[in-house]
Amino acid sequence: MKLKKRQLLLALTLVLLLLLTACGANSKSYDMSMEAPAAEPEAPMEMAVTEEAKMEMEYGSISTADTAGSGEPMSVEEVQAYAEKIIYSGRVYLETTDFDDALRALDQAVKDYNGFVQDSNVSGNTRRNDDGTFRVVDRWATYVVRIPTAKFDDFMAMADGIGNVTSSSRTAENVTSQYTDYEARLSSLRTQEERLLAMLEKSDDLESLIKLEERLSEVRYEIEYIERSLRDLDQRLTYSTVTLELQEVEVYTPSVPVQRTFGEKLSDAFADGWDGFVRSLQRFIIGFARSLPTLVLLAVLTAAVLLAVRRLRRKAKAKINPGKPKNAPEQEDKPE
Repeated sequence: MKLKKRQLLLALTLVLLLLLTACGANSKSYDMSMEAPAAEPEAPMEMAVTEEAKMEMEYGSISTADTAGSGEPMSVEEVQAYAEKIIYSGRVYLETTDFDDALRALDQAVKDYNGFVQDSNVSGNTRRNDDGTFRVVDRWATYVVRIPTAKFDDFMAMADGIGNVTSSSRTAENVTSQYTDYEARLSSLRTQEERLLAMLEKSDDLESLIKLEERLSEVRYEIEYIERSLRDLDQRLTYSTVTLELQEVEVYTPSVPVQRTFGEKLSDAFADGWDGFVRSLQRFIIGFARSLPTLVLLAVLTAAVLLAVRRLRRKAKAKINPGKPKNAPEQEDKPE
């Protein structure tokens, strides 16, 4: 009987301990849930203040009016122009059978698209005509033109009408990061310039004045360099660069693959071979005609030299045998 009472007391003690432990855990979780919301907003506030302080220390104070301009909402074009700074450039290789007309068409196209020619070069090979005059053949031209960026795609598509396009390529260089870095650096330098000017007005020490002047000169030099870089980027952003290589040819290079039968291939091969033979024969005849005066002169000189050598040999024989007639046959020596 005593054993049963002890076991019952032990069981009641364990139940009470378990109840006390559960209550303590609930109270702790309740306290933590009540205190957590009050501590959360402090971290973002501290981070925001730190970033703002860093920006102000590096670039000076930046107001909302400076970033937004006049305070009015920006249009879609202005947002795109600010968000994306892309420099476009292209290169086109062309063939033409009428070189002069192609050059005139190219110059007119540049004017129609409100562009300008930045650089041009025209050259060729010199060939002598049958009448002794010379002419330039196998010409080629290199044009570097600047076209407004808004018309860049249209101009690249238009180049197909000037001649036979054998190759075309285009590139897009995103300079947004470089442009914004320049702007931020320029803003910081201008703030430094203003502060240096204010310090110059208040300073009376000669040594300090000299150091401030030197630093001010360095800041202004950097400002001028960044302004030039920004102007160059603005020009390249406003006007795209297109390089055109124009070559004079007799026959266009096929730019579209054509399915041909065996008979057509055989006929084309025979025609190409015959054309090549005719061109080679023409070049040979023209080359022979060009060198004919030289060959005739060489033949005359060779004949004159041979005649002179023959006469000298006859004179030498006459001196050796003075009593012998000229036309007398030579006698062989007989043995005694």
